[in-house]
Amino acid sequence: MKTLPLLGLASLLLATGCQSQAQHVNDHWSGQYVAPSMARHFLSYNPELDGNYRDFAWEKKRAINWTIKRHFFNHNPENPFQPYDAEAFAPRPNNSLVPHPENYIHYEGIAMGAIIYGASGAFIPLPIDSIIGTFDEGGGKEFFDGVEEFTRPLGQVTTSFLYDGIGFERASDQ
Repeated sequence: MKTLPLLGLASLLLATGCQSQAQHVNDHWSGQYVAPSMARHFLSYNPELDGNYRDFAWEKKRAINWTIKRHFFNHNPENPFQPYDAEAFAPRPNNSLVPHPENYIHYEGIAMGAIIYGASGAFIPLPIDSIIGTFDEGGGKEFFDGVEEFTRPLGQVTTSFLYDGIGFERASDQ
């Protein structure tokens, strides 16, 4: 008879010990669990293991590029007996639509565009991973860094024409 209250107390202590994790992170009975669970299942992204979303998305894109190179072009960037491909091991570029829209839209955007085309008749490439990365923390700054990288040469040319037209001396002429 004394073991029943002791067993009840032990089970109560064990049940309260389950609350040691962060609030609602793994509690699938709450509404706060829905968004992280959907993100993990649809995007295959787990922020605890994968880190920054833009880096995670770039690694997925690079894996797709390598798979296409291996299967269609018979080239494996990791094979030491094939020519070295510096582009395969290059650092991640800015997550920006310009100057290289193929890195931002990628095959995922083309596939989503084909789905939208089939449903509505309008081809609109929709790069979900890149858009999520743009709205992630620091993603907007990185997006506009890419825009600045793209527009900087045009700005230098127009500035030089403006200085010539007005008659100012450029800093390089002084």
